[in-house]
Amino acid sequence: MSDAIRTLTRREALKAGLAGGALAATGLLGGLASGTATAATAAGTQSDQTLLEDIADILLPTTATSPGAKAAGVGTMMARVLADCESPETQQRVAAGLRGLRETSRARGGDFASLPLAERERMIRDIDTLAQQEGDIHWFNSVRMLAVNAYFTSEVGLTQAMRYVPVPGRYDGCVPLEPGQPAWA
Repeated sequence: MSDAIRTLTRREALKAGLAGGALAATGLLGGLASGTATAATAAGTQSDQTLLEDIADILLPTTATSPGAKAAGVGTMMARVLADCESPETQQRVAAGLRGLRETSRARGGDFASLPLAERERMIRDIDTLAQQEGDIHWFNSVRMLAVNAYFTSEVGLTQAMRYVPVPGRYDGCVPLEPGQPAWA
C-alpha cells in the first residue's frame, strides 16, 4: 500500500496542468473556429452582410454631425447578432426578406447598392410602412432593431452620434437636453 501513495512534486503537477490546459485550449479553439463557421453560414453570405449594412446606412445615414451606419461598420455586428442571438425562425424570415429585397432591386434596375439613393430610400420606406402594419412578424422590424443596436453600441455611435463622457465623475439621473443636442451615451 505504501507504493500506491506517492507524493506529487510541484514540477510534475505543473506539467500535468499545462498538458491538460493545452488539450482543453485546443478543444476550445476548435469549437470557436467551428462556431464561427456556423455563425457565418447561419448569417448568410458576405453579400447578406453587405446588404444589411446598406439597409442600415439608409436608416442611419451620415449627417453633418455624425458618421452613418456604414462608416461604423455595423454589417458585421448585425450578421453576428442575427446568427448567434436570434431564433432560427427570425433568421429564416430575415434571409427570405433579403432575398425578396434583392429580387425587387433587380426588377428596378440592379443590385440594391447600385440603385440611386432616392430609389433605395423609397424602397426602404415602403418596406418599413408594410413592416409597421404587419408588426413583429415582418423581417424588416428585426433588421431595423439590429441596425439601431449595432450602430449605437459601436464606437462611432457612442462617441460621435451621442454625447459621450468616458468618466463623468458623478451620476445625474435627469439632465435636460437642449434642442438639437444629441442624447447622452
